[in-house]
Amino acid sequence: MDSSASRSRRRGPVILVVALVVIAALVVGGLLWRQRADNGEEEAQALADALPEGDFSSETDTAEHDRILGPLIEATGAAPEVELADAGTADDGLRTATLDWTWTLPDDAGTWEYTTEATLHRGEDGWSADLTPEVFAPDLGDRENLDLKTVDPTLGTVTDRDGKELYGPGEVKVLGLDKTQLEDADPEASARELAGLLDIDEDRFAQSVADYGPDAFVPALTIRVSDEGDYPLDDAADVAGFRAVEKTQPLATERDYAPGVLGALREASAEDVEESDGEIESGDLVASGGIVAAEREALVGTAGAKVIAVDPDAGTERSLHEVAAVDGTEVRTTLDDHLQRLATSAIADEDSASAVVALRPSTGEVLASALGPTGQSYPVGLVGQYAPGSTFKAVTALALLRAGVTPGTTLQCPETATVEGRSFKNADSMSPDLFGSMPLRDAIAHSCNTAMLLEYDTVDQQQLADAATTLGIGQDAPTGLEAFMGSVDPEDEGVEHAAAMMGQGRVLASPLAMAVVLASVQNGATVQPKILADSDSAAPEVDSPLTEDETAQMQELLRGVVTDGSLRDFADLPGDPVIGKTGTAEWTNEDGELKLHSWVIVAQGDLVIAAFVEDGSYGSTTAGPIAREVLEGA
Repeated sequence: MDSSASRSRRRGPVILVVALVVIAALVVGGLLWRQRADNGEEEAQALADALPEGDFSSETDTAEHDRILGPLIEATGAAPEVELADAGTADDGLRTATLDWTWTLPDDAGTWEYTTEATLHRGEDGWSADLTPEVFAPDLGDRENLDLKTVDPTLGTVTDRDGKELYGPGEVKVLGLDKTQLEDADPEASARELAGLLDIDEDRFAQSVADYGPDAFVPALTIRVSDEGDYPLDDAADVAGFRAVEKTQPLATERDYAPGVLGALREASAEDVEESDGEIESGDLVASGGIVAAEREALVGTAGAKVIAVDPDAGTERSLHEVAAVDGTEVRTTLDDHLQRLATSAIADEDSASAVVALRPSTGEVLASALGPTGQSYPVGLVGQYAPGSTFKAVTALALLRAGVTPGTTLQCPETATVEGRSFKNADSMSPDLFGSMPLRDAIAHSCNTAMLLEYDTVDQQQLADAATTLGIGQDAPTGLEAFMGSVDPEDEGVEHAAAMMGQGRVLASPLAMAVVLASVQNGATVQPKILADSDSAAPEVDSPLTEDETAQMQELLRGVVTDGSLRDFADLPGDPVIGKTGTAEWTNEDGELKLHSWVIVAQGDLVIAAFVEDGSYGSTTAGPIAREVLEGA
């Protein structure tokens, strides 16, 4: 027999067996693949993918998704994340999938995470899920939907140095027109009638009423509940559509207390929201000015969030998840309530813009910042920019001492002096007997203008500016205050430089800045003012700090103003020696009339007072009695 034929006959059964094994494997593998492909795992994943946005093929399922999740998606601004945690096991045409949900809550309220289960069943058309409410959130009722509520924090307070509340939640009434109550009345007529009673702009309020929708409440004026007797509310009640809404809002515990220092919080307007690029939402509190603006986050706190299940048919809701609000805190200031009231009382009778600032030299603490009752469209004691007049001679004196002049150095004090064709004179109140030669100490005591400006060749403008910096002029405003801290341009020359030597020309300062000048002399080092009790207040670094000799000489010169000069009315005050300086600066009003700014800065012990009247007389005449009243009562 042929050996090759014999081998061929032996391979035949082997090949057949192998072929049968391969075929069997393919059949079994195909059956297994078909089983895996049709076991619902893909549908479970597809369900998890569709749940965040409601991307279902069924309009009914999409509508249910929108009903249940829509309000919460709108409130959070984003759909949830849904992960398929476990596809489950297919058993007799059923499969239970486990879903992990994560919602990102607004305003840094963190996330809300939970797990639900969804049952999938296999029908003639494949696998599908039963979208019951429990799939969207645990234990959700048939008619319930998810929504979000803001949990408002309790507003903090601003206090004086001893913890007395100066600013915080207060009861107010919002007066306005409820357009739903107008019935057949003319909205414009009601608006104008109410505006007239409340003494607000009629055209503006009528336009606001016209701009609001037909169901709106249009606020006209917000008043303190304690002040409602000052308004004709009985007459307002007869205006068609009038309504008064009581609410709590942040405000100073007393009207006009330390204006410009405390600042204010108000509810965001539509304009605030529109211009904020998404940073401000309707209902947010917007801060303006002063301490409130600087410490807004501490005062307002952080809103919390509450996820709720709402049954609109039953009118009920229940909490599913809550993030507690962080309440606002107490912000303690350096203000001294007694001094603040004393300073306010001292300028209560002024009929011009005026201010009193009290400062503690050893710490820079602002103890009081008071404004007069009229002409106070802005806090002149903090942000006013005025020629400081002869109070600036404290700066000029320091510059002269550094140039080698001593308190005993003889200077010339003529009645008038001319610099580069411009004539300067002394105050009309200065006795002619004083004109002539006098030592620096007398020139400061009697505030001789010509003696100072004639030394413009002894001290250049840069040296004058350096002395101003040493005494705190030009430093940054303290945290928590909008303030102008003075300016001396080191580039001024000629007439402008000469005028600067006597506190005129282009030299500018606020009452706070001049209080800092004297506080630096009293302290023997540059003072940095502070209004927040818990803020660090290190003395600003200056190129030429005050020396002990300079401090002693400056205090001697400014003591002479009290013992021998224009502040003799302060010489009899008991206690520590008083030092200080008067100031008068000429200015021209809008009618072209020549007027006088009246200044006084005085220090006694650890207290400095700056008094200023915009339209006054000589410093000793107008500002002097104000400063004395405060110093006596402190």
